[in-house]
Amino acid sequence: MSKKTIGKVLIVIPPLVNQENDGTVQEKVDIEAFRLVSPIEPATVAADLSRRGFQVRLFDLGMVRSGKFRRLEEILLDYQPDAVALVQSILTFATATDWDGGQVFQLVRKVLPDAITVLSGSHACNFPGQAVSERVCDFSIRGEVDLAMGDLFCALNEGAELSRLSGFSGLSFLDAGGDVRISKDSPKVDLADLPVPAFEILDASEQEAYFRMPEYGKIRFPEKSLRYRDLMTSRGCVMRCAFCCVNHLRGQKYRRKPLDMVMREVDAALTAGIEEIHFFDDCFATDERQILDFCEALRQRNLKFHWFVAQGMPLWPITKDALAAMHEVGMYRIICPFESGSDRVLKEVMGKATTVQHNHEVIGWAHALGMEIIGMFVVGMPGEQRQELLQTIQFAEHHPQIDYSVFSIATPMVGTKLMDTLIEQGRFDDPTLLNRIIKRTVALYRTDEFSEYELGIIRVFDWDRINFSTPERRAKYARMVGLTGEQLEETRAHSAQVFQRFFPDYDGPRSFAELVNQPHLFDGLAPLLRDGAY
Repeated sequence: MSKKTIGKVLIVIPPLVNQENDGTVQEKVDIEAFRLVSPIEPATVAADLSRRGFQVRLFDLGMVRSGKFRRLEEILLDYQPDAVALVQSILTFATATDWDGGQVFQLVRKVLPDAITVLSGSHACNFPGQAVSERVCDFSIRGEVDLAMGDLFCALNEGAELSRLSGFSGLSFLDAGGDVRISKDSPKVDLADLPVPAFEILDASEQEAYFRMPEYGKIRFPEKSLRYRDLMTSRGCVMRCAFCCVNHLRGQKYRRKPLDMVMREVDAALTAGIEEIHFFDDCFATDERQILDFCEALRQRNLKFHWFVAQGMPLWPITKDALAAMHEVGMYRIICPFESGSDRVLKEVMGKATTVQHNHEVIGWAHALGMEIIGMFVVGMPGEQRQELLQTIQFAEHHPQIDYSVFSIATPMVGTKLMDTLIEQGRFDDPTLLNRIIKRTVALYRTDEFSEYELGIIRVFDWDRINFSTPERRAKYARMVGLTGEQLEETRAHSAQVFQRFFPDYDGPRSFAELVNQPHLFDGLAPLLRDGAY
């Protein structure tokens, strides 16, 4: 490892989908493969490094449609950074793969062999020390790296010996004897200590790329204006939902930024010409008072703009007054994590704080305000009964006010109670499958109550029937997510094709209601996945 002084830092942002456009992909796949979200956490790291005196550049691999690594090599040769760090756009928003950055760091070592290399993100959290032990990079940092990255670079510039780095929270590295040192803790971050994310470090053409490549076809699509930005007002979550890895990745309790700090970030965005804001919080609010105070702060400053909570609005703090207050200051879409139509599943299986009755009331309040309503449901949890799965489908179907329902198949991610439960029950013994499927569209296990193909029926056929039953529903959804009618039809066809790929001979019922009292018919998907069928 080089002893050179670190002056210039290149922060590389991994793509949401690590796929190159070779000119042969269809438009549906193209829309899926090339999309961006604002680099909130890389821009925060960059702001902290800048105020410490480092020169910083950001490069988002996702904004390059072809020749990603050729472009990266050009930047390395031109910029000549002393250190290269990989930082996810948002730690708790997954990239397409649990990426260790091997392609990036291999290229860095080829072009600039003396540069320091640092990995952060989900791989560093899920497998601490692995990338270092495999000589992929010099250092890895688990958890939130906003300030830890700067602390590390300052310590290296001050000549700190490797033995002194053992006290750094979250840090993994090779000691002088070649052994891997792995911190058991994650860095502790007080959000009030963070700088405003330095989006301005991106040059004008790079900033424009985020407006050209939003998440078409996704529920986070900025319908009102493509000149949008993602911001965060808090981190972490007070809940411990069985399928969620937020607390594992963050390594800290729920924290909120001071309101005046949030307002500075909002004002900076609007001053820069941003017309829509998505709040990418893990948990936007924990009680009604926080919501009302946020809305009042916007009113007092006369800040009104189009916005919504991109990762889902927590429902238990929602009251009729709180929802009306948010709508008054520009919230036009509510993404609702309803998750289940069964109170028992919500409380005992998933660990949610809301109830089916309250969720029903939220739908009524939002519909009365004229808000767009998106419902998110998770199916296939261990301990969920067949009739309870049916209740979830019926909840979505019997609420036509919901503009679009997302059915996600429960996926055992590292650090979740779901993963622990499946391992304990002996239902999931191949974690490598997690790197094959991350979109929650195919089941990775079965329980005593359902098989993988039955969840596929919900994900494909019930999803299609409930969401796209009329031309009016199809047209509204397409508008909400930025698709043409033709692109929507391609999306629908693609979902059916994925199911057929796994079950080519299936010619049975096209709804779970017809299956609920029937026995399992198919074997598991794990052998297919191991053989590379998906």
